[in-house]
Amino acid sequence: MAAPSGAFLFARVQTQIQGLAHLWPGNVFDTNVPTTLPKDASGYIRPYVVIFAGAPTDLPGERDLTMLTDVDISDFRFQTNCTGPTGSHSRVLADQVRLALTNLPIGAGFIKPDPDGFRTDVIADNQVTPARFYMPLMWRLTTN
Repeated sequence: MAAPSGAFLFARVQTQIQGLAHLWPGNVFDTNVPTTLPKDASGYIRPYVVIFAGAPTDLPGERDLTMLTDVDISDFRFQTNCTGPTGSHSRVLADQVRLALTNLPIGAGFIKPDPDGFRTDVIADNQVTPARFYMPLMWRLTTN
């Protein structure tokens, strides 16, 4: 049986995040953020999550003596950027995303924070006015 496709894995992650309490409906995006976003009464954007995901890849260390690629096991890594109008908003959203995704079972594996990921701090995006603040979270799913 082949490992789940990247499209299936992405859809499962997106569905899990869409139900979070601090998110405006539809504020989970696939790589690209629209130029116009929902705003509150004071003109600040509503919190949103961007998912950056590619295709599952092979795990060379898991190959048997034939050294052929095993299509039943794959490594799916992705990033979520938890974005809000303040650092506090992005931290609250990041906490919710962490709770929603950590140990989420998909296929025969579980999503976990990527140990090879970078440290997560709130980062300011000053390219827009008013500025937005985001917290990147790195994730990994090994399907086996």
